[in-house]
Amino acid sequence: MITITCAACGRKLFRYQKIGKGKLLHCWKTRISSDYTVREDDQVYCPCGRHVGVVEGPWINLHGGSFAVRGSALK
Repeated sequence: MITITCAACGRKLFRYQKIGKGKLLHCWKTRISSDYTVREDDQVYCPCGRHVGVVEGPWINLHGGSFAVRGSALK
């Protein structure tokens, strides 16, 4: 499991089950175990107001540089 936090304020955004190596470009909704974000229509925001991503079907497309990742992915 990894923890995805806001790059601006450091608050938790998601607890996410990442599988495999590589960059985190989007989060599959089914792999999100905890969601602390604020949503307006298809836009995803941190509680501090920073825009984090966009909901696109079965995943959330994340904006690079708006989040930080801690933890380790499953192999």
